[in-house]
Amino acid sequence: RRRGREHTFCHTTGFAVATAVMALTPLLAGLGVAGAAYAVKGALHIGQRIKANPEIAKNMNAAAAGARAVGQRFKLSAITEQFAFVRGPHAVGFDATMNRREAAQILGIRESSNKAQIKDAHRKIMLLNHPDRGGSPYIASKINEANECLMGQRSSSGSAFS
Repeated sequence: RRRGREHTFCHTTGFAVATAVMALTPLLAGLGVAGAAYAVKGALHIGQRIKANPEIAKNMNAAAAGARAVGQRFKLSAITEQFAFVRGPHAVGFDATMNRREAAQILGIRESSNKAQIKDAHRKIMLLNHPDRGGSPYIASKINEANECLMGQRSSSGSAFS
């Protein structure tokens, strides 16, 4: 078999590239270690300056709290809440004042349900959501408000939490 010059050139070039990469590996590892050491040195220097001046620590804590607040504000869930109206009127929470439609939705019955159905639905949902059984006091107050609204016993202008 006869070898051409091109084959020899490729073989030689590939060997040269592999040798160059192998020679650069320790250099790159050394640069990485040096960079890490320099970062640690900088962190220790900053730590000493903070220890020497407590006012810097207060300012840094305030800046961190501000950064956390900004992070909370721009979370995906917070942004989707801003556009909840796109999903429909019932996706954004409770109305300011309870009406029959919302009360019926809370109890899971029709607006035209009779008092026995309202009482039964209220009892079932309160058994599941009572604060003494680990339920939310706010949700329990909304359930009671819905019951009062549908029964026609409006004793207050709204929830105890509004």
